[in-house]
Amino acid sequence: PAYGARPLKRVIQRNLQDQLANLLLEGRIHDGETLYVSAGTDGLVVRQQPMAAAA
Repeated sequence: PAYGARPLKRVIQRNLQDQLANLLLEGRIHDGETLYVSAGTDGLVVRQQPMAAAA
């Protein structure tokens, strides 16, 4: 509460926005495409398809 939302915004920028920007620049994702974000052992994981449900 002392710092407001700025630290959270920086975490989102560093861990999600930067990764999405790189994928766009590399041509690996396209405008309007649906992406799925999950938490992995190395941080956020961006996928083009949802993970298969565990049986």
